[in-house]
Amino acid sequence: MKQTIILLFLISSILFAQEFKVNKITGTVLVQKGIEDSFALVKTGDILNGDDLIVTEENSFIQLEKENNRFVLKANSALGLNHIRKISVNDLLLALAMEDIRNIPTNKQNGIEKNTAVYGENISTNVENKMTINKLGKMKINGAKQLAENGFNESAIIVSKDTFRKYPSTKSNFDDRVYFANLLEELNLLNETLDEYNSISKLSLTKTQQTFVQNKIEEISIKQ
Repeated sequence: MKQTIILLFLISSILFAQEFKVNKITGTVLVQKGIEDSFALVKTGDILNGDDLIVTEENSFIQLEKENNRFVLKANSALGLNHIRKISVNDLLLALAMEDIRNIPTNKQNGIEKNTAVYGENISTNVENKMTINKLGKMKINGAKQLAENGFNESAIIVSKDTFRKYPSTKSNFDDRVYFANLLEELNLLNETLDEYNSISKLSLTKTQQTFVQNKIEEISIKQ
């Protein structure tokens, strides 16, 4: 019960009401509104909310504005708009702790989170767009990287962890895993960085990758 209360507090602190104005669009950009299953086309001048998920297709991008601050999401990316915000390292650590709890195996099947109900299916939209679940997972990782590029490192890590869990195929990409492990290290979260590299070491790696990971594990262990 205590863990549930903490999780609800964290979610409520992140999913507060936000509004983003669409300043510019190139190509095709889609939005999944709130708890809706379908996607709709985004147009210049639209107002999007924090609980919306936006998806940019090939050769597309969207420029958003919130409180005179602009954020650009590039092509082949997906991002929940609630993540475009600064959070503290303490909130990040709390989110990582909850992510660890979520990763504990369980036989319970009491509820499905948004964007997880499409495992093994295609996502059909009202603009006749279809994307596979693996493609959407990769697009969310691209979105997380763009959060980091814009200085939202803590939010980027949260998105990456959530994506690795919900879209298991993304967990095997060595370069992506190292990218977010480096973000943890930049924040001087050495225990969490070490845990991440220990997890990466269990992937199917080349000899060069194995050497790199082992060197990082030894380097971080010395710093602790």
